[in-house]
Order: sequence, then structure tokens, then C-alpha cells
Amino acid sequence: MNEQAKQINVQDILDALLKKWHWVTIPLLIFLFIGAWLYVVLPRQYEATTLILVQPQEIPSTYVAATVSSGIEERLRTLSQEVMSRSNLENIIMEMDLSREERAQGVSMDILVASMRKAIEVNTIGGGRGQTSSFTIKYRGQDPWKVAEVTNRLASFFIESHLKLRAKQASETTLFLEKQLNELKVLLQQQEDKVKDYRNQYMGELPEQLTSNISTISGLQLRLESVQASLTEALNARLMLQSQLSQLESDQPGATLTQRAQRLMTLKSQLEEAKARYTPEHPSIRMLEEQIKELESRKEEQSGMDPQAAEIRAQLAAANIEIETLKSDANRLKERIEYYQQRVENTPKREQELAALTRDYTITQQNYQRLLDRFYEAQRAESMEKRQQGEQFRIVDYAQPPEVPVSPNKFKIGLIFLVLGLGSGAGLIFLTEFMDTSIKGIKQLESWSDGIPCITAVPLALTQVDKQRQKFNLFFSIGVNVFIIIVGIIIVGYSRINHVILDLPVPLPF
Repeated sequence: MNEQAKQINVQDILDALLKKWHWVTIPLLIFLFIGAWLYVVLPRQYEATTLILVQPQEIPSTYVAATVSSGIEERLRTLSQEVMSRSNLENIIMEMDLSREERAQGVSMDILVASMRKAIEVNTIGGGRGQTSSFTIKYRGQDPWKVAEVTNRLASFFIESHLKLRAKQASETTLFLEKQLNELKVLLQQQEDKVKDYRNQYMGELPEQLTSNISTISGLQLRLESVQASLTEALNARLMLQSQLSQLESDQPGATLTQRAQRLMTLKSQLEEAKARYTPEHPSIRMLEEQIKELESRKEEQSGMDPQAAEIRAQLAAANIEIETLKSDANRLKERIEYYQQRVENTPKREQELAALTRDYTITQQNYQRLLDRFYEAQRAESMEKRQQGEQFRIVDYAQPPEVPVSPNKFKIGLIFLVLGLGSGAGLIFLTEFMDTSIKGIKQLESWSDGIPCITAVPLALTQVDKQRQKFNLFFSIGVNVFIIIVGIIIVGYSRINHVILDLPVPLPF
């Protein structure tokens, strides 16, 4: 017979369960009573829940856009950190007299705050388009009334913190835009002053004045032509008057008068040439004017009695005055023409310089206008948040004192320890059967003998001692089960009557 690994089938296990049933009942009863005892002694944990609705702002966003751009999930994370901060939870513990026994035993406040933080749970509920429409706040504790009260208190903190957060963000946005607006306003004023100073400095040479300057030059040139024509006529008239005066003086006796007249004409011609080259204050012009004045006074003394000559001299003096006036007008017009021509020549340069200044000013002005519009929008949004017309959290269902504890769960405890009891008993039977090398039947014998058929089998014949041993084992197993039941009932009953509570440092999964 070859050595082979022992094979155990389902029928063998069932037969073993029937024969060794006490190997299953004993661990099963032990685990069941352990589970019942844990259910009795474990502290009851109650859970209260409140539902908070995320209510959109009352005013449509097309009219007033909110300055709070962060998503509701991000804000909930921020609010959760703020609400579940150490200072806030410590205030709740002290004001609502939570964990009284632990505090009396000297447990550190950090441990109590950490334990309370673990008992708080915030879950979001999605709406349409993947957006959060509401969220729940859950809190666990041993006192159902305080659990509900703490949950509502946390919900109130969430609502108050949310309003403060939105108002603070709206106010900070307004202050930031106001600061940026003031800085940009100063820059805009500086650039505006530069453009204004430049325009004042180069007034008349600006691009928009080019047409006016060209038109002015055209008008001045026409006037110059008219003055020059008048000057030519005046010069011709003076020559005629001088010729008439010379002719009149030549007809009168005395050659001295004719010589003085010729001398006078020569001096006047020299004076005209000198005025064209020098200024009126030049010594040569002053000397010629004195000589002319002296000769004219002598002529008037000698020919003062001739009325015709006196009239011609008066006409000649008027002609000289007119000529001087026309020459002065012509010179003035020429200077004006040169002045405006210089303006026209400088216009392209001024246009480039002014374009650079105006471009910076225009860009700054556009930025200022856009920032001003945003500032007004931020002011409206801040006013909306202060009036609590923006997005708000509204409590839909207030937390009520729970009637049924959520922990420990008797169904989970029963299932877990039932599986443990049955599993441990079945495991013991399977292990003993696997280690037992005795032959349990004809099929097992044939499988061990490489298929040699078994001709006959002798049934097991029990002796009187074997029968007594079987009875003893049966009664002993029944007694052990009864003992376990009695002891279990006593322990569970005692724990229930005396309200024994077992605080474990590690939370159990039920």
C-alpha cells in the first residue's frame, strides 16, 4: 500500500460534525456570550444629523456678480477647519459640559478635542451638474440630547462662519480694488499732466493744428503780396512827387535851392538803403536822419512862401510815412510766415512725441475704467453680502435627539461572533480529522491500497467500557454547554443590571 496524502471529503466532515457536535457548540456558545456581553457593556453611541441647504443668492448673478469665486467644496473644507479648530471645540466642550467624567479624571484637553473632532463628520450631497446643493453634519456621543444640541450648535457655527467668510472676502476684494484704483488714479493723473504740459508747451505745433497753420500761412502770403503791391505803388508815387518837387524848385531862381534838393534826394536814398541793412538805432541811420531834417528845415525857410511846393512836400511826407508803414507790415508778415512755417515743420516731430505720451495715457485710462467698473461691482457685491442676500446656508432639518443607538450594532455583533463560533468549531473538527490517520471506511481503504478491492469488512464492536465512555463524553459535553450557558447568563445579566461599561482605547468595528 503506497503512502498517499489524506483526502477529506464533505461526507467525512458531516459525519465528524454529527459525532463531535460538542466541538462546535462549546466555542459557539462561548463566542455568542462574549458578543452578548460586549453588546451589554460597550457604551451606547448615538448619532444626530442635520441637513443644511446651500441656497443661491437672491439677486440674479447677471445683475450683481458675487466676488466669492471659490467652490462650495473648498469653502466647506475651510469652514470645517475653522469650526473644528481647537479653540472652538474647547469652547463647546466647556460651555455644554461635555466629557465631564474625563475632565474630572484629569484627561488632557487635547485628547478630548481630538476625540470630539473624530466624532464630527461632514458630508456633501451633490445636485445637478456636479454641484453641491446641500451637506450634512453628523455628531456621535453617549447622551442623545447633548448629541442633538451639539449638532445644531455646529450647524449654527457653519452658517455664521460662512456669512463672515463671504462678507470678509467681499470686503477684502473691495479694499484691494480701491487700493489698486487709487494707485492707478495717481498714475493716470501724472500721465494726464504730462500730456497737458506737453500740449501747453508746444501749443500751435500740435498735429490737430496743422491745417490751421497752413491756412494761416496762405492768408499771410496773400496779405504780404497785397502789401508788397501797395509798397510798389507808394514808391512810384513818391518818385513822382519828388520829380514834381524838383521841377518846381528848378523853375524858381537860385541854384542853391536846386543843389540842396538834389542833396536831399541823395540823403533819402542813402537812408532807405541804410534802413534795409541796419536797425533804426544804428548811428549811420541817425546821422542821415539829422542831415535830412536840417536840409528840409532850410528849404522850408527859403521856399516857405510857395504854396504849391509846400503841398507837394506834404504829399511827399505822407508818401514816406505810408512807405515806412508798408515796409514795416511786410517785415512783420514775413516774420509771421516764418513763424508758422516753423510750426508746420515741427508738427511731425510733435506728432510722434505726443503719440507716445497719448498711447500710455490711453492704456492707463482704459485700465482705470475697467478697474473702476470692477470696483463698483465689488461694492454692490459687498452690499449684497452685508444684507445677507448672497449665497447662504439654510438648515432644512434640525437635529433631533436619537432614540436608537448606532453603536454597538447588535446585528453586526451577532453575525461576527456567530461566524467566529462556527468557524472555530468547524476548524477544530477539520484539523483533528486531517491529523487522524485511522481508516474511516471501505472507500478510504481502497484509495490507500491503490485500488485493490475490499472483499469484506468487519463492523466495529463496542465493548461495555466503550459504551460507558461514550455516555460519559455525551453527558460531559452537555454539562459543559449548560455551564457555559449559566455562566454566560450570569455575567451578561450582572453587567446589564449594574450598568457595567467597558471603555476600550481602540474602537471596535461594531
